[in-house]
Amino acid sequence: MTAINILIVVAMFSFNLRKEWFLLFNMDKEMNIPTLFASLLLIFCAVLIGIVAKKIPYKSKDLAKKWRAFKWIFLFLALDEALQIHEVFIINGLKQLLPPILNSVWVVPYGIFLVWFLLYFKQLIFSLPLKIRRLTLFSGAVYVFGALILEIIGNYLVLKSVIRLHGISYGLITTLEEFAELSGLIIFIYALLLYALDYQKQKIKINLRIKS
Repeated sequence: MTAINILIVVAMFSFNLRKEWFLLFNMDKEMNIPTLFASLLLIFCAVLIGIVAKKIPYKSKDLAKKWRAFKWIFLFLALDEALQIHEVFIINGLKQLLPPILNSVWVVPYGIFLVWFLLYFKQLIFSLPLKIRRLTLFSGAVYVFGALILEIIGNYLVLKSVIRLHGISYGLITTLEEFAELSGLIIFIYALLLYALDYQKQKIKINLRIKS
C-alpha cells in the first residue's frame, strides 16, 4: 500500500498524471482503502485488548477499569480514523493564537490527550511482561511519530513555504506519516498476539460465517 502511494505521489507531482483511481490508494486522502485498513487495524487492536484483558488476574478494580478504558479508546480512534473527528478542532480563528508549528490546531488537544494517556495508563503498561511492555511502548512511539510529529513537521514546512502543499515533498512526508501510523498499529497487534498466545497460552479462534 505504501509503495502504491509513493508511485501515485511521483506520478502526480513529477509527471502531472491524474487518475480517479489514485484517490482509492492516496494515503493523504480520506474515505479510501488506506483509511479503511487503518480503521480495521484499530478495531482489531480493541478486540485483542478485550481478549487479553479477560485472562488477566486483576490485583485491583482500578487496573480492570483501565483495561476496559484502553479498549474503548482504540474503538474511538477507529471511529476518528474513519470519520476524521479530529478535523473539527481545526478552527481558523485559533490558528492566529497558536505558534506556526501548531498550525494544524488539532495536535494541541490530542497532544494533551497523549500526556493524560501516558499518565493514566502508566500502571497498566508497567504491569505488562517486560517484552510486551517494550513492544507496546515502541509501537506507541512509532504511531505518535507518524500521527503527531510528522503532521506538525509537514504543516510547518508548508506554512513557512519550505515545501508546497501540493508537491512531491509534502506527498512523501504524508506517506511516511501514514506508514508510521500503520507500522505502529501492526507492532502493537503483534505485541497483543504474543501476550495472548505465548504468555497467557490462549487459543484464539476467529470464525467467519456467511449466511445465505
